[in-house]
Amino acid sequence: MSQDLLQLADAPADAPRVRRWGGPRLRIVVALAVIVAALGWIAVRGLTGNFVYYLTPTDMVSHHKADVGERVRLGGYVVSGSIHRTSSGLTFTVTDGTDSMSVSAMGSVPEMFKPDQGVVLEGALGADGLFHSDTLLIQHNGEYRPPESGEAPPRRANLGSGG
Repeated sequence: MSQDLLQLADAPADAPRVRRWGGPRLRIVVALAVIVAALGWIAVRGLTGNFVYYLTPTDMVSHHKADVGERVRLGGYVVSGSIHRTSSGLTFTVTDGTDSMSVSAMGSVPEMFKPDQGVVLEGALGADGLFHSDTLLIQHNGEYRPPESGEAPPRRANLGSGG
């Protein structure tokens, strides 16, 4: 006979049965608690980075809301005449009308990128004072105009008019 049956045979008939928390019930409760805690942590962690959509050049230059190396989003308008191609990508200046910040952008350039265009950049402030961006997004009004008949669609951003 097993040990449990021996203990059950020795126990009086009116004795209350003691329910133990070991075994499968405990494992299920612990697994559910771990899953709920993990989902809660993911939700809180994911939301903390999305409360501020972007900082402006004034926030970064005058109010020092970003530290060197901190990953943030920078939003503003591209200053006309400030766009220059470099071997490592693109440099230009972004302004919010009050302060300006120089940007070094690496990666792809959207076709609609041009001077005086609203942009949102993802990257980090460098020790050199430049905002080093690895993602360049443009803000636009959502209007699409197909090419006129006989006109070829643009193959890349027209950067010639900007600098």
